[in-house]
Amino acid sequence: MDKFLVPLKPKPQLPCKPIPRRRWHRSLIELTGKLEPNYRHSVSVLLMQSYSELRAFRHSYHIEGNPCQTHTNRVVNGAYQATVTKEGISALDFDNKGIYLASVTKSGCLTVHDFETLYCQSNEPFLCLEEDEAKHVLHLSLPQQLDFVRWNRANQDEVVCTSLKRNEVLLFDISYISSTPSEVLRTKPRPAILGSNIQRGLSDIAFTSCENSRVLASDTDGVIHIWDRRTSTLPYLELTANFRGSLNSIQLNVEDQA
Repeated sequence: MDKFLVPLKPKPQLPCKPIPRRRWHRSLIELTGKLEPNYRHSVSVLLMQSYSELRAFRHSYHIEGNPCQTHTNRVVNGAYQATVTKEGISALDFDNKGIYLASVTKSGCLTVHDFETLYCQSNEPFLCLEEDEAKHVLHLSLPQQLDFVRWNRANQDEVVCTSLKRNEVLLFDISYISSTPSEVLRTKPRPAILGSNIQRGLSDIAFTSCENSRVLASDTDGVIHIWDRRTSTLPYLELTANFRGSLNSIQLNVEDQA
């Protein structure tokens, strides 16, 4: 039977061409430590895009159907073309997971945004110029200027605000909506100098990493106040700097040293 079979001609084997692959620039950078011009150009474009503004939402919010104080001040300043001194965002802070964004204004508004909703709305067509107020986690209007806001890292239901014109630390529990702070910490009273009009406010605040009962705040007179919330609403320790001036910020390292 084998003699009746027609042998098959072997197919010519084509030379295998290597699959083109994109050059991995990062490995070359890690190996040689040199940045090629094309790579520098692409990275610079990405860097500029990261700094570009996606969308700007005006603080045109309402409380119980009426414009909030920030909204009112913006309209009044715009109508009279006055210098903007009592409107605009004064501070921002993300929670630990980057889900919620807290903001305060000099007109006294405290707002907690859902950042994912805010970001998705920024990519919508420009026909929608206003932020969706129904997506706010919290929006309060307080009768005082707010200059700083920070989340309590140990308790993500707590947001803290301070003012450069008040000697109080306002702590809000955002698990329920209330314009009344859940706790207010104050600095110790100081003897006033006759004829002086110096406003001693608080410029920054920090929590210790080991527990949330100890709070530190810097003021406009060069003093760091330290509270123990378990014992009193007044500071148990005050640290004075060697110079007479304002402390604009306070930061703790991993060992809770200021």
